[in-house]
Amino acid sequence: MLAKLRGMLGDPAAVDELIAALDTTEFDPRILQGSMAEFAHLPTPVDALILSLGFAGDRRAVEPILRKLAQLRPDTPLSHHRAVAVALERLADARAAAPLAAKLGEPGMSGHAMTAIESLYNQPVAKRRREGALREIVLARALIHCGDFKGLGTRIMAEYRRDLRGLFAQHADRVLGGR
Repeated sequence: MLAKLRGMLGDPAAVDELIAALDTTEFDPRILQGSMAEFAHLPTPVDALILSLGFAGDRRAVEPILRKLAQLRPDTPLSHHRAVAVALERLADARAAAPLAAKLGEPGMSGHAMTAIESLYNQPVAKRRREGALREIVLARALIHCGDFKGLGTRIMAEYRRDLRGLFAQHADRVLGGR
């Protein structure tokens, strides 16, 4: 779809077509390409619509993306969380702050920072606590860029600064900067 490319290139003229396509499309299955695919950013066709809306930079895209945010659950593929978060972060619209904070307040959506040693090497892959942290940190970063409703994004990132997994701690430190 040419509109996706135009949106990614920052053309707001593509927004109406992208919104129409997104509003009539359900989330699609994750793309599986190996054991680590869940942790790579492999956007699905629906993710591409969402990202294109964010990169187009038109505020009309906020509400349709928030409708997709409302559909996210802990078991929704990580790529969908990332696409929604990145698109909202790009738009940096204050209307997204309260819904992002509410989503992070839902059961299973936050509280994934690892600040104490845990035995995970002998756990099944699904129990190794990677996906929840990736989902939480990307949503919290978007929240900060959209106005940080009641300081929740900053509190979450401050917790990740103490995460024993160095990449999460480094990422949180860079997001927070001098805060």
